[in-house]
Parts: sequence; C-alpha cells; structure tokens
Amino acid sequence: MTAANTSGAKKVPVRNIANVRSDREKFLRALFVLLLLLGAAGIAFFGIYGARRFLFSGNDRFRLREIEVRSGGYWQDKAPQLAARIGVHPGDNLFLLDPGELRRRLLAIPGVENSEVFRILPDTLRLRVIERVPRAVLSNPRSEWVVDETGAVIPRLESMSATVPLPVILGISTTGVKAGMVLESLRPALELIMLTVRSFPDISIIAVNVRNPERLEFFMRFRGQKSCKVILPVRHQNFTYLLSALQSAIIYAERQGDTRGTFDLSFGRNVIIR
Repeated sequence: MTAANTSGAKKVPVRNIANVRSDREKFLRALFVLLLLLGAAGIAFFGIYGARRFLFSGNDRFRLREIEVRSGGYWQDKAPQLAARIGVHPGDNLFLLDPGELRRRLLAIPGVENSEVFRILPDTLRLRVIERVPRAVLSNPRSEWVVDETGAVIPRLESMSATVPLPVILGISTTGVKAGMVLESLRPALELIMLTVRSFPDISIIAVNVRNPERLEFFMRFRGQKSCKVILPVRHQNFTYLLSALQSAIIYAERQGDTRGTFDLSFGRNVIIR
C-alpha cells in the first residue's frame, strides 16, 4: 500500500528546471557578447580619437603660422586685425578651426558682403572677402556712416575707399543708426544713384534729399560742368524714363542758351525749367 503525500508540496518536473537553466545560460552569454562588443567599440572610438589627435588636432605641424587675406578693399592689408576680429590667433591648430563658423563671423562684419574660408595645409588659413561697395554718405559729407546699394550701413572707417566722391543723402537723421542696419527708406534714393552710375554717366549726383517721401530732390552736375537741381516724383518708379527726359531737357536748354538750373519732372511727361 502506497503512503499518501501529506506535505502538500508539488514536484517540479525535471524538464522545466533544465529549461530555466538553459535560458539563464543564454542570457549570460548574450550579456557577455554585448559587453564584449561595447568594449571593442569603446577601444575603437578612443583609438580613433587618439590617432586623430595625434595626427591632426594635436600635431604641432598643423599650428597656424600664416593668415592670408584676399580682398579688394579695406581688409586687404589687415590680416592680423581681421583674424583677431573673428577670433583666430597664430598658433591655433588648423583642424580645430571650423571654416563654416569662421565664415559666419566674417559675414557678421558690416562691411563684408560675402566670404570664403580655406585651410591650406600645413599651416595657412586663407580668408577671401568680398566687401560691400559704399554708394552714399549719410546725412552730411563728414558722417561716420556710409551705405551700399542695398541700404546696409557700414562704418566709414571700415569701408573700402571710393574712387570718386560719394553722393550725400540728406534729410535723414543718424540718431540710432548702427552698423549692419539696412535702411529700407533709402531704396528710392539708392536706386536713383545706382542708375546714374550704371546707365547715365553724364549725370553725377552730388546730394539727394529724402525728407519728402513723395519726391526726391537731388543736386547734380551734367558732364562735369552744368550744376542742376532736379525734382523727381517717387511714385513714378520709372527712373530710367525720367532721367532720359531730364538729360534731353538739359541738352535742349543748353542749345537754346537757357542758363536756368532747376528741372522739375513732377508733372508727367513735361519738364518744367526754372
């Protein structure tokens, strides 16, 4: 007769115990492989980092010794000043200088319109700078500010020199004006100035008054001889037509011996001479 099991405990099948052990062994093996891979990756990373530092960023052969500036304006012969302006110093490692970041710093300079940065191995940094061309002086002939054709404000002392005297834009206050600002209100005046530079060489503008937003009054010399005062309506927008009409009116007046010097183009196709 078989004795009864009075303890109430259940027997665990031998097969289930074996499965648990097998799963645990698989987990430990997988963990070991993972740790091994992580260790190998870490060794590779630090090996590459160390090699890169040894060969490039920590190599004295690539210390900056020469800074070249290529520009057609103010910064051409001022490599040390321009380098200091963008935070570059002799002795810096060439591979620790980010060309993209240096270009952004160059473009932050008010007189710089575009730029390129090149690393020339083993020890040279080349800065190519395209500078804004000053087209007018703000407020008075001795102002500290000039503007390019887009209305961007440039410190006069940091602008490329003009080959001819610049027109003066009158009727504007320089209070609150800062380097790098773009003065949209000057667009009509600058459009007029640029049109004479590119298409009407006989007209040399001396000054433009922008006090009245409805019209431009400017003072000019025709062919370097006749001095004139001209009134143009801003609303017309076709400055090419107006300047053609002005030029024809001046030539006609000269032929007629008319010495009057004020030309008012505010009345459509008619040019009033006073």
